[in-house]
Amino acid sequence: MKKLIMSVAAAVLATAAFAYNPPVGGEEPFRFSNPNMLSGSSSSAAGGPSFNVVPDSIIYNPALPAQSEIITVDLGGSILFNTDKEDGDKSKGYGFETGVIVPTSFAAFTGTFNYVNSEMWRMSLGKIWDIHFGTSKDVLDWLSVGVNLYFRRYSGYDLDSENAFGADFGALARLGDVAFLKDLRLGASVLNCGKPADFKTLGMDNDDSCSKFPTIFTPRAAASATIFEAGKWVGGLSIDVAAPSMVQNFINDIAFEATYDQKLRLTAAWQFNLRESVEAESDGRSALSLGVSYKFGKKLGGKDSSITPALASQYLYDGIFALSTGAVVELGQKDTSGAEVEMW
Repeated sequence: MKKLIMSVAAAVLATAAFAYNPPVGGEEPFRFSNPNMLSGSSSSAAGGPSFNVVPDSIIYNPALPAQSEIITVDLGGSILFNTDKEDGDKSKGYGFETGVIVPTSFAAFTGTFNYVNSEMWRMSLGKIWDIHFGTSKDVLDWLSVGVNLYFRRYSGYDLDSENAFGADFGALARLGDVAFLKDLRLGASVLNCGKPADFKTLGMDNDDSCSKFPTIFTPRAAASATIFEAGKWVGGLSIDVAAPSMVQNFINDIAFEATYDQKLRLTAAWQFNLRESVEAESDGRSALSLGVSYKFGKKLGGKDSSITPALASQYLYDGIFALSTGAVVELGQKDTSGAEVEMW
């Protein structure tokens, strides 16, 4: 009986592994619609190298906005240029997103809307509409938890539309200073737990039919911390690992960020996707992504607020170049002063 169970389990795993064939870029399609995500500044389950949490961050870990103190709104857009277009191929794609974080005394509530349109052969995502609603809360001084609900709609290539929906779960631990690491943060999440869409397009292996994407049940873990300080310069590092579809693939994201006077951010990131590198070969490998942003103080609605415009770029997938821009608006100022006690 034991041998029979093991044989059945091995057969199921082998069948699942054979069926794993999302399109190139299909595991993280919403990273392309926002400069903070494309650059690696915010696309981490631990909040990025310097904990730059924007509304879209909940796509990687729904627990991240729990410690937000002020309303945060962002808007971003990207253009994807096909610099090595073949006959019959699309010459470009695009994406855009917007979102808001609303902190309350009970919890932080986040909503995001994403759209990606890419029907280029080397990044064949089709058209994807995505809505995320998340809530997050501090349960301990050092521990936050969160949950998302999402709905997606896929279309493209003159095929019928398909829907997907489900939930994401996440946690974030802020451990303070550990050895030479300052503000060490550990994040963990389980993403895409729900009904995937049966949307067919070109997979990373063109010889097989495309599997559902982003892949159902994707565990993700991350660590980030400040690694050096030199005057007004502060450097941070984040490392993420993900194992889509119950460990049928391995993805590693690494991002480094240097900030000056808490205003200027310079970010560089790199992603390694094992199956894309093996199955799609040169078509599935990306160069470094680069990003820059600068925070400006601004008076909005009678409040001292801030606007942070950002720009990011990356050479993707053998001929596809991404250029993304946008801005984050914080409606108010964080309370950095200590408590005051008045007597009599």
